[in-house]
Amino acid sequence: MRTGRQKILEDRQAVVERLNAGENSLQIPVDLIFEILLRLPVKSIARGRCLSKLWASILERQDFTDHYLTRSPARPQLLFAFQDRCKVFFFSAPQDDNSSLITASYHMSFPVNRVKEIYSPISGLVCVREGMKTPVTVWVICNPSTGQYFTLPRMKTRNNKCDVRSFFGYDPVEKQFKVLSMTTLAHGKRDLAIYKEHQVLTLQTGKLSWRMIECNVPHHHGINCICINGVLYYKAKNGADSSTYVHTLINFNAKLASVESYSFNRRSPIHLWVLDDIEKNEWSKHVYKLPASWEEVVGDADLYCVKVTASNEVVLSGYYQRSPFYVFYYSLEKETVRRVEIQGMEAFKHFQVYTFVDHVEDVKVYFRTGS
Repeated sequence: MRTGRQKILEDRQAVVERLNAGENSLQIPVDLIFEILLRLPVKSIARGRCLSKLWASILERQDFTDHYLTRSPARPQLLFAFQDRCKVFFFSAPQDDNSSLITASYHMSFPVNRVKEIYSPISGLVCVREGMKTPVTVWVICNPSTGQYFTLPRMKTRNNKCDVRSFFGYDPVEKQFKVLSMTTLAHGKRDLAIYKEHQVLTLQTGKLSWRMIECNVPHHHGINCICINGVLYYKAKNGADSSTYVHTLINFNAKLASVESYSFNRRSPIHLWVLDDIEKNEWSKHVYKLPASWEEVVGDADLYCVKVTASNEVVLSGYYQRSPFYVFYYSLEKETVRRVEIQGMEAFKHFQVYTFVDHVEDVKVYFRTGS
């Protein structure tokens, strides 16, 4: 009986035989062909799919797309999004490039009426909350690498006038993307709204449908979330808690952490809270002083914390596209700051810019464009 690996190798060999067919064809080893394809940039793979049905079948094979995604984390990208009139646009640029000047590449756009929120990319996909002209909120999942996007089915609720809040996550064990949505009736004061219904939508399951899950902890939602190793965290507080929400949630060495400040200047050090023990709810506080060169490098830029990279660099970005546009990196280990100029997005000067880190390029076809 053939193993799964044997079947993959036999399928690869059949593909190569079709590519090498012909009297004058150069015989190329199977592994070499796949190694070459795995090194191609995303745009080349997209163009390759359009060459022929044979090339499309090769580049959409699950073993190829899985291998490509496995290598992508070694090439993390900065991802930028803008809304101009009735479209949202996506660009990306190398994240770990040591250059002081890099050029962003345009990826895709799709129609929207108004962007309310864009969540951080997860394993190559991005969730966009679109505010329509009607009270109905629409959620769109897109893949900037392939240019595809998909509108989620509307969640069935007990009351059509309820408020809906959704968060996007990924299960690395089952390799499934999931959307968590919560509903509540709109109250006179928004802070008094307690979320009652919790539903989950799992992608890659054929027919998409929402399923109800139980939550025994009444709470008010926040607007910031992060998914770490398959666990979705979001800001919330219960009715008895009068304290303010924690600020930006980040992944710090595979642990949940929170940056205490929204804006940064030389007079204010960075306060970082790290969740050391989730069962005991034990947090540790870390304080990092900004270097003397901060004002020289950053100036009077109004910045916010995007996230922390795997190399423990805090990535800071402005709220709006300016010319020149900079992304700043503050090293928690070295306590140094550097800036990188991003070119290629000048057409969106003065527009609000959404900046994300650790975007990976996924060439898998999850859905067909606009479906």
